[in-house]
Amino acid sequence: MRIGTKWTVVALSSLVAIAICIATPACVLAEKPIKVGLIDSYTGGAAAFTKPALNGWKMVIEEFNSKGGFKGRKIEIVTRDDKFKPDEALSHARELLLKENVDFLAGTTNSGACLAVSEFAKQKKKLLMVHMARSERITEAKGHQYVFRGSPSADIEGSAGGAFAATTQFKKWYILGEDYEYGHSIADNFWKGLVRNQPGVEKVGEAWPKLQETDYTPYLTAMMAKKPDAVYIAFGASGMVTIMKQAKLFGLTEKVAVFAFSLADSAFPRALKDSMPVDVYGGSNYLWYYPDSPGNKTFVKNYLDFTEKLGEPDPYPSGIGAFSGYCCAKFLIEAILKADSVETEKVVKALEGLAIDTPIGKIVMRGCDHQAETPSFWGKIVKVEGFPFPVVKDVVMTPADKNMPTCAEVMELRKGDK
Repeated sequence: MRIGTKWTVVALSSLVAIAICIATPACVLAEKPIKVGLIDSYTGGAAAFTKPALNGWKMVIEEFNSKGGFKGRKIEIVTRDDKFKPDEALSHARELLLKENVDFLAGTTNSGACLAVSEFAKQKKKLLMVHMARSERITEAKGHQYVFRGSPSADIEGSAGGAFAATTQFKKWYILGEDYEYGHSIADNFWKGLVRNQPGVEKVGEAWPKLQETDYTPYLTAMMAKKPDAVYIAFGASGMVTIMKQAKLFGLTEKVAVFAFSLADSAFPRALKDSMPVDVYGGSNYLWYYPDSPGNKTFVKNYLDFTEKLGEPDPYPSGIGAFSGYCCAKFLIEAILKADSVETEKVVKALEGLAIDTPIGKIVMRGCDHQAETPSFWGKIVKVEGFPFPVVKDVVMTPADKNMPTCAEVMELRKGDK
């Protein structure tokens, strides 16, 4: 065979192979990543939680991709910063779906932003996996087929906090909360849980400073004039740091009992440092030291190893951030594998009733409202020998089913919202 003829045959064979590959969906799909558009607040105070949440997603996805992904397709995260603003979040959602052609949406931290993106996802029939926004309206009154939450809702965490507070026997209460979706949501549910378990309590006052206020002294002064036994601080992640720093200077914890859901999360003592209060009551959806089990220790070590590779070692994974991102990534990946597809409708179906293994046990995605059945952990935050910062010494765990509304109640809320 002449050399020219030989190379002609090789060229023709290559062209045939390329043509076959182009005509074969599996060949095309193997090269196309599965895109997750993750919208969150990556600048400002919320970054202390959103970056660990992103790491939680990445840790799960890296392991999945290292094993070949889904039929050769790797998952790719495309992030956008909503600057804690609903209009920014909605704008990013449009761009991610219409220009980036993402397969799934995820986020946010701001509950108002989440509700806006959720409505858009509903219109476009695209799945939205919520990893931090807590307003119960997201999966209850405003819930729909395409929104799922892999983290707790405000009624799960708020009601659990109220039930725990009822055991302390404080009678006169004051509510101090940020005037936005989450602040009102977590406060309302805390109060419901408290009254349900301790009917004789009294609310002596409440105040709602605007979101991202800078000076809370007038509110703290007005609150103390009401002489409460205890105060519930209903602030979001970034606002909690600011209010607690000013509360420390004000001497609040020496004057009144302080309750705040998220204060038990590992992110707060590290952010607050010397301003971190002790002998206050707080909670979280995950504690890096509880349960003291092999599974939880393995998770903490794996997270540390992963963040060390990123150059940002984190030995104390946040529940609000890292654990929530981790759970959402696991739910999405397990649903893709169960559905054997990345088609939205098939993944939606696979998610309903899906159970994932986590460091705190199995967590189920309830089918009727797409809300993960997550426990809450509450207790008194104190200094404990051997720990790097104040922690909950005697942890009280409340199962999700103690505070979640029934499926029938959720459906009624959705009817009433129309």
